[in-house]
Formats: sequence, C-alpha cells, structure tokens
Amino acid sequence: MSRKYLNDRWCVRCGKTDATPYLKRWARKLPPPGRVLDVGCGNGRNSRYMEAAGYTIDSIDMVDDFGKTVVLGVDKLPGRYKYDIILANYILMFLDNEERSNLMLDMGRVAKKRSMVMIEMYPAKDAYPYDLDEIVGVFGDLGFEIMHKIKDRCILKRG
Repeated sequence: MSRKYLNDRWCVRCGKTDATPYLKRWARKLPPPGRVLDVGCGNGRNSRYMEAAGYTIDSIDMVDDFGKTVVLGVDKLPGRYKYDIILANYILMFLDNEERSNLMLDMGRVAKKRSMVMIEMYPAKDAYPYDLDEIVGVFGDLGFEIMHKIKDRCILKRG
C-alpha cells in the first residue's frame, strides 16, 4: 500500500460524499439488490449509495473511519459471504504489484458466479504504476468478461 496514501488518509479526507459518477451512471445495469463488498470504501460514499438502493453492504478499508479495517492486499477479504457486486473504486492504484495481485485473486475468491466487479482508478501522484489491460487480464483468468471499459474504469462480469 502506498505509504503516502495511508499516511495522508487520502480517501477519507477527499471530502466527497456523493457516489462516484461512474457508479451512479451504471447503477441501473447492476444486478438487483444483493450483497456488495466495497473494497477501499474510504468515507463510505459508495457504500451509502448502494445501501440506499437496497443492497446489503460490507465495507472495508485501510483506515477505520468507515467499515472494517483490513490491510488490503495482505489480509484476506471477509470470506463469510459470496458477493454479487464488488466495488474497487480508487484503490487498486495505491497497491504495489504484489498487493494488487493478491487482492484481485482474493476478490475472485469471494465473488459469486454471475457477479460483477467495478474498478475505477486514476494516475494519482502517489499511485503505483498500473495497466488496466493487465488488471482486466487477471480478472479474465478468474472467469470475468468486460461489460464496459473506458480509460481507467471498467465493469467486469463473471459468466
């Protein structure tokens, strides 16, 4: 995990309280209310949005302002449930290659058949280098196909 990200508590202090525009734009295409895992939930803005739409939410992050605290890419994701939707909004770019790989494999482990994964990233100054095509490839190996992909965002669906 980018130490700068963790030390600055970037996502918690971003101040945004509304769901990301990408999530809002694609919400109507998501499966009907089920169980959602919000990975890197930050201040909970996407979790709250999904909860208001009727979903059951499990939220996790590296900081304890909202959701359960875990060390992303090191700790295992909660395995009590399988998830219909996994949100990874603005978190994968803050993980080094090993952490990112571990987390993506673990996301595949906790995803249901016919589940969806939403990924949003951007080249933050404190981010590690990333390649969305490589990330999509890892999920492809886990049985996911691209539903939508544009620049640093994608929605993947497991068949």
